[in-house]
Amino acid sequence: MTAGRHLLQPSPAPELPVDGALDPAVADGGRVHRVAVVDTDDELIALALGFLRAGLDQGDVVVAYLAPAAAGHVRAQLPEVDVRELSVPTPREPDAIAGHLQMLGDAQAEGRRLRVLGQVHERDRRAWDERVRGEAAHEHVFAGEPMTSLCVYDSRTTPLEALEVVLVAHPEVVVGGRVHESPGFRPPLDLLASLPVPEEPLQAQAPVFAVDDAPSLPELRHQLAAALRGRFAGRDAEEDFHLAASEIAANAFRHGGRPVSVRLWAAPDRVVCTISDGGSDYDGFLAGYRPAHGDDLSRGGMGLWLARKLCDHVDLHRSAAGLTVRLTAAVPA
Repeated sequence: MTAGRHLLQPSPAPELPVDGALDPAVADGGRVHRVAVVDTDDELIALALGFLRAGLDQGDVVVAYLAPAAAGHVRAQLPEVDVRELSVPTPREPDAIAGHLQMLGDAQAEGRRLRVLGQVHERDRRAWDERVRGEAAHEHVFAGEPMTSLCVYDSRTTPLEALEVVLVAHPEVVVGGRVHESPGFRPPLDLLASLPVPEEPLQAQAPVFAVDDAPSLPELRHQLAAALRGRFAGRDAEEDFHLAASEIAANAFRHGGRPVSVRLWAAPDRVVCTISDGGSDYDGFLAGYRPAHGDDLSRGGMGLWLARKLCDHVDLHRSAAGLTVRLTAAVPA
């Protein structure tokens, strides 16, 4: 028995129709968010074709994100589907969510429901960390919207610990071609707050820059700029990381309060920065996946959103001492 098949042995739970008007969530026009774990390429193709064909039959706007081989099969059999090949690297979560919001808006303008299938594949362990958090973010952002999503994971390539999280991040699971309510489903905020902060080995080394109880934001920004100079292959990447760190530092001074402390680690392949403040009541683990005030960027509230757009990883750790935000960015060779 494979890892994927073993995990998808839920305790008895109500079985729902696979698709169609009898599905209560679809009939009510609300969000449907499902996950499936496949063990073979043939299983992936069969699952994708069934899910996508059902959307076409219902008049949905149907989009599929697939690896090249699977994309070719779907294009040949369902030419009406908008098939998009997976990009490398995977778009950062705010950009992925913005893309889905655009598709949803276009579908609603036509008076139609959006249906999206996404084959999920990542490059490395830290990318999987972002992926599982992204599932919770998508569940939160699109709650109640007229949208049906099926996220497909491959048991041969997905780490077991990532599978365990994504299975409880979705309200419904597909097993053997049938849809079940997920008995282990956890609401997005509850799930994100419970996840451990991934280890960053670079932090075991001495930081290249450290300041405790920074006296002011302008001075800290200046010090960070000096410490980051030459750490990236290009000036644009350096300025992006400095902007992200500066925005998080501004949040720390504005919302968390002193002391505001910063640590910076640098290696040829990555840069890590932590910004800590004295706030201990933070519960915004779902913040930053969209601008805080929607499309009106003039109202502020963009710190975490910019950080998530500009950095590969954004990790939040809350303790009795306060909040720490860790930013990590790869430095391409």
